Amino acid sequence: MSLYNLTKGTELEEQVTSYMKGEAHGVMLYYALSRLAKEQGLNDLSETLIEIANDEARHAGLYSVLNAAVPQDIFTVLAQTLKAEQNVAAQIHKMAEKTRSLGLETVADEITAAAKDETNQAAISEKILSDYKQA
Repeated sequence: MSLYNLTKGTELEEQVTSYMKGEAHGVMLYYALSRLAKEQGLNDLSETLIEIANDEARHAGLYSVLNAAVPQDIFTVLAQTLKAEQNVAAQIHKMAEKTRSLGLETVADEITAAAKDETNQAAISEKILSDYKQA
């Protein structure tokens, strides 16, 4: 049984939306805490916080599906996000260049790594769309 759209339009909709937003915020929080823990040499703690962040991401996805917060057509959504990934990668590279011009080399390196991730995500999306494209 699909969970898609089961709580939208019910008395649970607002609560599920609230949980979705809370979990999405939790993803950011726990990944940020993980990064800080790693910077402080607390590698075991960093890994534990990543596990919590991953749980929060799955929970946010669940609540998103329950309230149909994303369209059900996977491939249309991926095609749309592909364009966004490609655009944001270029913008992030520009931000890295600006950061580097301010003398913040380490920050620029991290931002450049994020841009590379975005480029990689775009490539993965392209491959998925190519592999699963309906004839």
